[in-house]
Amino acid sequence: MQNQDWAQMQQALRDIDFPADKDAILAHVLEYTSDGGVVKLARTLPPELYRNMSEVRSSVRLDPAVEEGTTSWQKAAQARSHNRRVAAYLRSVPDTRLS
Repeated sequence: MQNQDWAQMQQALRDIDFPADKDAILAHVLEYTSDGGVVKLARTLPPELYRNMSEVRSSVRLDPAVEEGTTSWQKAAQARSHNRRVAAYLRSVPDTRLS
């Protein structure tokens, strides 16, 4: 869902003039859509001045597991893993599902 939200946010910002601050970006998104996920992404931006879309993208807080295509069962297995030396989303887990 978050990848779709990011794609819609990019679409909403396609004609914004950079540099733009968080308030300008949020206002632009609200003009384009009222989709809760997209608006939430815009609201999570740190209050900065953004020079381009790349800076906006690097500031959007997406779940790394979503970006990497991790399934819900994999996320649960990673959370249960006893390897506490790495972040949960980086833990490797074997595929133990029944076929």
